[in-house]
Amino acid sequence: MTQNLVNGYLQIQEQLHNTQLALEDSRREAKQNADGMVARMQALEQTIATQRANEVELAQRNQDFTLMLGGAFGLTVLAAVLFMAWLQWRAVSRLVELAAVRQSEFLSGGSAASLVSGAAVEQSNARLFSSVDSLQKRILELEQTSRGVLAEKIPSTTTTASAVSEHKNGNSTSSDREECIANLLVEGQSQLDAHNPEKALECFEVALGLDSKHIDALVKKGGALEKLGRTDEAIVCYDRAIEANDSATIAYLQKGGLFNRLARYDEALRCYEQALRTQEKKQAA
Repeated sequence: MTQNLVNGYLQIQEQLHNTQLALEDSRREAKQNADGMVARMQALEQTIATQRANEVELAQRNQDFTLMLGGAFGLTVLAAVLFMAWLQWRAVSRLVELAAVRQSEFLSGGSAASLVSGAAVEQSNARLFSSVDSLQKRILELEQTSRGVLAEKIPSTTTTASAVSEHKNGNSTSSDREECIANLLVEGQSQLDAHNPEKALECFEVALGLDSKHIDALVKKGGALEKLGRTDEAIVCYDRAIEANDSATIAYLQKGGLFNRLARYDEALRCYEQALRTQEKKQAA
C-alpha cells in the first residue's frame, strides 16, 4: 500500500516536472515570437521612414524644378520687356533722326521724295495729337454738361423745410417730393460753392432720405465727401449711383476725376471711357 502511494506521488511529481518544462518551452517560443514581431516592426518602420525620406526628396526636387522654371520664365519675360523697350527706343531715335534729316534737307533744298515722306510722318503725328485733343475736349464737354443738369430746377428754397415736414407726415405728393429734393440739391450746391461742404453734406443726406437712389443726390454727396477728404466714402457714393443707373455719365465722370486726383490713372481712364460710352449711347438713342 505504501509502495503504491509512493509510486503515485512520483508519477504526479514527474507530471508536474513535465508540465513545467512544457511551460518553459512555451515561454521561450512566445519570447522568440515577440522578438520576431519587434524585428518585423522595426523593419517596417525603417521602410516607412525610407519611403517618407524619398517622398520628401522628390517634393524638394519638384519644388526646385518649379522655382527654376519660374525663374526662367521671369527672365524670359524680363528679356522680352527689355527688348521691346529697346525697340521703342530705337524707333524714337529713328524718328528723331528722320525729323532732323528732313529738316536739314528742307533747309538745304533736298529731294522731293524726302519732303513727301516727312510730310506723311508729320500728317500721321498730327492725326494722333488731334485724336487725343478731341478726347480731352469731349471729356471736358461732358463734365460741363453734367454740372448744369440741375440748372433748370431752381425753385424757391424757402419751401424746403415745409416740404420735408409734409413728406415726413405722409402728406406730400410725388411732385412735392421731387421739388423738395431739387431745393435741397440747389441749396447743397450753393453751400459747396460757398466752401461749406459740411452743410452741403447735410442737405444731400436729407435729399437721400427722401429718395435713397437719387442719382444727382448721390453724386453731389460724393463731391461733398471728397471736399471733406473722405475719399473712400465718396467712391462708395459714386458706386451707389452707378448701381442705381449704369448709364449715369456724371457718376462715371466724378469717379474718374477723383481717381485722377488720387493718381490712380488706370482706374480714372476706365471711368472716363465708360462715361464716353454711356454718352454715346444716349446720343444714339
